[in-house]
Amino acid sequence: MSGGDCIVQLVAVDTGRSGTKVVTDGMRDYFPSVLGEFRELRLERKMNRTDMVIEYKDQRYYVGEVARDESVSGAQMMVKTKAHQDTKIFALAALHHVVPNGAHLFVVTGEPIDNHTAGEKLRMKQLLLGSHDITVNGEEKHFDIVRVEVAAEGATAGWALHRPGRYHIVDAGSRTVNFATMDGGRWIDRLSGSMDFGLETGQNISLSMFARMTIAELSRRVGSLAPIVLVGGKADALVEYMEQYTSDVEAHPDPLYANANAFYALGVKALETATAQQ
Repeated sequence: MSGGDCIVQLVAVDTGRSGTKVVTDGMRDYFPSVLGEFRELRLERKMNRTDMVIEYKDQRYYVGEVARDESVSGAQMMVKTKAHQDTKIFALAALHHVVPNGAHLFVVTGEPIDNHTAGEKLRMKQLLLGSHDITVNGEEKHFDIVRVEVAAEGATAGWALHRPGRYHIVDAGSRTVNFATMDGGRWIDRLSGSMDFGLETGQNISLSMFARMTIAELSRRVGSLAPIVLVGGKADALVEYMEQYTSDVEAHPDPLYANANAFYALGVKALETATAQQ
């Protein structure tokens, strides 16, 4: 994709409440979505790949496992909206991992289905658009985000599967469970939405009880269950528990990256459409 005299790189970023996933041409990465204050450590820590010291707008943060271990305020943000500073830092850190210094970017990201409204999408675009300077583990990069599109989590993963017939895509996340009813490659809005609970919002809930809650709510909202395709990091583990209630359930072939891969595919489609219209 070109914009003026510069090449614009397509990148998909899924800022999940548990982990952030990023996909671009030939590359993908993951780190825990945990942010906390930076502090000097007295005891030496062997930093792993997902331990980050972030410097952004004169503030320093820990991101990743180091934030969970060493920051007093280290935590995952579980508020309903994603249009806030934590999301911005996670997205910029993810971009830092996979794009070169000086890049111009078209970013596709996502929001839960119930948040996929005009106002919330606008706030997300305003959050990310523009020029950014960010330093990660001592390496400073500058990039310009020139375009942002906001996809629907879960539903976009269902669209990208290109699976015939009717089925439910169920995105089991940390904060919400997104579900979309797909039919002939399109989603049905009336039978899609977000459940206001997740894998990390119920105290000490087992995977068995989480599966039961999800099936109970899904059946209440959509009636008869069509085949279910699970996405999210716990998809494989959840299959056996959901099979107690419905025999036709399976995990997505790439469940952790299902949304990020779908966001990238949506970006490719948007670029093809723009090119065809020129």
